[in-house]
Amino acid sequence: MDLKLKDTTVVVTGASRGLGRDLALAFAAEGANLMICARDGAKLEATAAEIRQAGVRCVAVVADLKTGDGCRAVIEGAAREFGRIDVLVNNATANVDSTPKKVEDATDEQVLARIHGKTMPAIRCSRLVLPHMRKAGGGRIVLIGGTAARTVQRGDEIMNPGSTLPQGLGNAALSVFARQLSEESAAYGITVNVVHPHSVDTGRFKDHVAARAKQLGETPDQVEARFNSFVPTGRVLYGADIAPLVLLLASPLSGQITAQAIAVDGGALRAINY
Repeated sequence: MDLKLKDTTVVVTGASRGLGRDLALAFAAEGANLMICARDGAKLEATAAEIRQAGVRCVAVVADLKTGDGCRAVIEGAAREFGRIDVLVNNATANVDSTPKKVEDATDEQVLARIHGKTMPAIRCSRLVLPHMRKAGGGRIVLIGGTAARTVQRGDEIMNPGSTLPQGLGNAALSVFARQLSEESAAYGITVNVVHPHSVDTGRFKDHVAARAKQLGETPDQVEARFNSFVPTGRVLYGADIAPLVLLLASPLSGQITAQAIAVDGGALRAINY
């Protein structure tokens, strides 16, 4: 299927590594031009060089999206460089692995870390991109959340050593924001959707496995096998498992899909969502 993404302008935040990098490369393979951002300049430029090998334009901007100026530099910079913005993928996030397991032991800052480091950057970037998408006659906003918005993991199911409360608050807030924004933007041809990935094998996955193995006195292979066993399809996810849905939601073909929060979880969540 031709997703009609060739020559579109796509902004992917948090794209220097992990899922963001995988998504940016997937867009490049479809012929889209990209503006990518992250805080690590060296890793960001390495990703940009890889994207350019697909024969598309890629501009890399080092930015801290926890500030309004950082968000503005990315969105306004993309509009200047490319003349339009067709797609915004809000993927940037904040590391919250050090949050204590017990809610009563966590500080306010730790509880709200994902709100400040993920939800608010997505809100800022989305607000900034709206005038450009309205001018272009429409656009696509995709927010990358996570299944902590829908479930509480227990015991060995938890990939990182901390609480999943910050992830849950941040990801659930993205869904509320997307629903509100989609209501306001639909008349302008702008769709807003959320993708909730489950456990993803990114650059930090091996570190999580190693830390958990040390904590439990097991081998990394044993811990990884247990993580895989929690997913009915037999393994945790890869970026390539999430990219097809993101590309579809970003496509001009998906104009009638908006205000949705869709999980990519390998069947791991037991709730019935309808």
